[in-house]
Amino acid sequence: MEEKVTIEQSLRRLEEIVGRLGEDTVSLEDSLALFSEGMTLSQQCMKQLEEAELIIEEHSVS
Repeated sequence: MEEKVTIEQSLRRLEEIVGRLGEDTVSLEDSLALFSEGMTLSQQCMKQLEEAELIIEEHSVS
């Protein structure tokens, strides 16, 4: 069974990626891979936030 990554874990990884991308020693190939991973993580975070917002809205209406 796949373990769900928390938004906190995703944000920490995004911070790591931003830090790595700021380094002069990262190759173009590695930069592109990091960028792609970062975009995926960003999309996952947005999805989790949207799901949380829906839950909050559902409980606010009740």
